[in-house]
Amino acid sequence: MIKNHNIKLIFSSLIALSPLCGCVSPEPPRIPFNSDEVSWARKIGNSTIKGCVSGAEFTKYNTYKIPDGYYTSYPDIGSSVEHPQRSFTIDLLPESEYMHKLSKKMYIYSLRLHSYKNINDPRWVDSSIINFIPHFSCPDAGAAICTSAGHFIFSNLPAGTWYIVTGYNSTPEQRGHIALVQKIKTIEGQTVPFVSWVGALDKTCKP
Repeated sequence: MIKNHNIKLIFSSLIALSPLCGCVSPEPPRIPFNSDEVSWARKIGNSTIKGCVSGAEFTKYNTYKIPDGYYTSYPDIGSSVEHPQRSFTIDLLPESEYMHKLSKKMYIYSLRLHSYKNINDPRWVDSSIINFIPHFSCPDAGAAICTSAGHFIFSNLPAGTWYIVTGYNSTPEQRGHIALVQKIKTIEGQTVPFVSWVGALDKTCKP
C-alpha cells in the first residue's frame, strides 16, 4: 500500500480552497500579539534540533488497459528516488494563539501562491514579531548548521513548544513552492530529531 500522507493532505487542502481562488490576499493574523507569552523564545538555551528535509518521487509507472478501453497506471514501488533538499528554510514559531494562526496561514497560502513565502514579509507578520522567530536558510547559514544536503543542526535553543515551518526549494531569490508545518518540542539539554518529508512513500531520511 502506497503511503503518501503529505500529498493527500495537500490535495485535500487545495480542493477545500478551490472556491476561494482569485481572492487571495495574505495578511498578518488579526489578533493581538502578546510578546510576554513568547518572550522565552528569545533566550539562549542548550536544546538542539537535528533534522532532515527531504522527499521522494516515483520515476517509473506501470500502465495497463482497463475494460472500458482506457489506460491507467500505478507507480513502480522500486522506482522511488529520494531528493534531499539543498535549499530550504526553517522557521520556529513559539507556541501561542498568534503563532498558531500564523503557521496555518503560511501553510494554506504556500499551496496557492508563488510568493508570500518569506516569514519576514510584512504581508505575513509585523516586523516587531520577527525577533521572536528563530530562523535560518540552507545552505546560506553555513556548514555549522547546514551539515549536508537536506540535513541541519540548530543549537542553542530554549526549551519549549514550537510550530516549525519548513520551506522547500527556498532561496533568497525564489521562495519555496510548499511549506510544511509541524509541531516540535525542544527539551533542555537534549537533541530532538526532526523529519520533514514530502512525496512518495514513508519518511526514510535520517536526522
